[in-house]
Amino acid sequence: MKPTIALLLCSLLALSGCNTWTGVKQDAKQAGQATGKGIERAGEKIQDIAK
Repeated sequence: MKPTIALLLCSLLALSGCNTWTGVKQDAKQAGQATGKGIERAGEKIQDIAK
């Protein structure tokens, strides 16, 4: 493979990785929030049962 083609491919992969990493961070944040809400709801149900 010619060096210019390899450099172009690497650049494209790096640029597309930026958007992917941003998406991963957003997905992880949303997953963490959903998990927290689920734990909170479970705790409320346990308190309701314990009454």
